[in-house]
Amino acid sequence: MTGILINFSALLLLFAADPAELFQHAYQLQQAGDYTHAAEAYREFLKAKPDEVAALSNLGVVLVKLGRYDEAIAEYEAAEKILPNEPRIGLNLALAYSKSGRLTEAAAKLESLPRDNQVILLLADTRLRMGENQRVIDLLTPLADNGDLAVSYMLGMALLREKRTAEGQKLLDRILSKGDSAEARFLLGVGMFESGDYPAAIQKLKSAIDLNPNLPELQSYYGQALLLTGDADGASEAFRKELANNPTDYRANLGLGQILEARHHVAESRPFLERAKLIRPLATEPREQARNAAALRPAPDFALPEAGSRKIVALRNYKGKTPVVLVFGSYSCPNFRAASGALEALYTKYGRRIPFLLVYIREAHTGESWESTRNEREGVKIEEAATLAEKEGHATMCSRKLHLRFPAVVDGMDGAVEKAYAAWPSRAVVVGIDGKMLYNSGLTELDFHPEEMEAALKRSLDGNR
Repeated sequence: MTGILINFSALLLLFAADPAELFQHAYQLQQAGDYTHAAEAYREFLKAKPDEVAALSNLGVVLVKLGRYDEAIAEYEAAEKILPNEPRIGLNLALAYSKSGRLTEAAAKLESLPRDNQVILLLADTRLRMGENQRVIDLLTPLADNGDLAVSYMLGMALLREKRTAEGQKLLDRILSKGDSAEARFLLGVGMFESGDYPAAIQKLKSAIDLNPNLPELQSYYGQALLLTGDADGASEAFRKELANNPTDYRANLGLGQILEARHHVAESRPFLERAKLIRPLATEPREQARNAAALRPAPDFALPEAGSRKIVALRNYKGKTPVVLVFGSYSCPNFRAASGALEALYTKYGRRIPFLLVYIREAHTGESWESTRNEREGVKIEEAATLAEKEGHATMCSRKLHLRFPAVVDGMDGAVEKAYAAWPSRAVVVGIDGKMLYNSGLTELDFHPEEMEAALKRSLDGNR
């Protein structure tokens, strides 16, 4: 069998004499799914008729299909200049902005379009991805009773994120009434996550992944929960899975970028952190807010028994005499165990001049429902202490296993000191000689930077802030 192969560029030249035929050929290629050649044909047509809105708009469509979002945006913007206020072009431009991660511009464009259900749902989805939960609630509450499960899903998500659990539960119940689904399990997991029950959230989110691993934001939430229970490796894997299907997810970009940065893979981390900044330009991380809020606040006083001696140690006795380091944690906290080596090294360097105290608090993970994936891998299993004596025993065991040489005191069974410092599951605090906190950080891989703590120790000795 013989045939004649015609070069595509040569074929375009055959149509060039008749732009109408060239446009028709480009459209046929587009309809056939041959987007690469359709883009070439539309560009050739536009050389003859650069102001043809249909060609500019169609070229934008095929470029989006090819994942070339910035090029598509340029074509849509050119079409919009020629034919301003055309809703279809504006909608396509907003979608291209969204797919490229330029959510602020996507939201602004959607806000300018005539409101119909499609525009409202797209705008709500964009605002939800931007973390603007109240805006989503305002947009979708008027539609809450129309029976649209997409509305229930997004509105429920926004309410749960705002910790308006009772309202969110009503919408969750509506979704559950339609039967078990990945979406329903995801919302249940989000509720657990927002309430701080991260191990339970891991289990529920994992069950949603079993039904639909590609549900937008699901792997991102799963990664966040793993990270907060000390499993940064598992979190990295979940974030990468999210980004494979949803490259503009803010939390997955931020979380993966921060893990890579913390592990000194700076060049690899940069694209993820830059994309997170593009998606939410004005975002301030909760850890940064908490750190700023804690600066120079008075450290809450306490008087606790020392493990092994039962001697009462009172924080007030250090005020006006010396700075002091407070390390809050429990053996079942993977983050605390991971940070213990750096804390012991700082004690070795500064312990003769600055007292260090381990304040043993409530266990981070106990029982099957509160187990951490990292603890499972490392074979760590411990039950919550039922009495103060058991808690003291846990503190002694923890110091021995982690080779911590500084003394441990034991928080009461009411957890009063833990609550006063918002210390669960683990935290490090440097208290200055004046009784104010100079440094206050969680001990997760992302939060805890020994060099920052050492700088605070030096300031505490110098009397400089």
